[in-house]
Amino acid sequence: MKQPRGIRNYNPGNIRWGDRWQGLVPVDKRTDPAFCQFVSAAYGIRALARTLITYQDKYQLYTIREMISRWAPPSENNTEAYVRAVATQVGKGADEQLDMQDYTDLRAMTEAIIRHENGKGPLPTPSTWYDSATIDKALVLAGVEPPRRATGPVPVTKETVAATGTAGVGISQLAEVAPDVVDAVTHAQDSLTSGQISRVVVGLVLVGLAVFIAWSQVSKHKAGVL
Repeated sequence: MKQPRGIRNYNPGNIRWGDRWQGLVPVDKRTDPAFCQFVSAAYGIRALARTLITYQDKYQLYTIREMISRWAPPSENNTEAYVRAVATQVGKGADEQLDMQDYTDLRAMTEAIIRHENGKGPLPTPSTWYDSATIDKALVLAGVEPPRRATGPVPVTKETVAATGTAGVGISQLAEVAPDVVDAVTHAQDSLTSGQISRVVVGLVLVGLAVFIAWSQVSKHKAGVL
């Protein structure tokens, strides 16, 4: 089965030639006289997303109806049917305001337009043509990154309390023996910077020995020996 024109051109929004988009194929490789051709789907989707952002930033178009009426004007399209299809997929009212600088809103609009422009594709994704990674990459190229996952608080359990206590003991005991390590490093400084191989080796041994002694003392504290 032949793929839709927009998919073949890596231009799922079916954007016409005009603007000098990032990722356009070289002039000598262009075979479609009407619609842009991109080097990858990510760049074609980026152009679609950037167009929606421009609609809002430059023309103050905030609703699905306003944006689709400019994207697919009645002179060439069944605009009302387009609006209904996009609103249904996005899950918002046609006259409800969206934010094209918001990742969730921009992604929903972008995928809904891709689905409507190219028909049903083979994938079980909102656009039905592209996987999540491709959409993410395109939106990042457009300047809108997905939200970072929040790290939840660590649950308070017997294990976490015990771990915290153990860590506290280790840190406090290291603080006690830290002067010994610092003293050893200070005395070894001349050896480490002397430039003579034998003295450098001796210096490294001294530092390593100091760290080992410090760790041994911490271990003994934990075991109740000290």
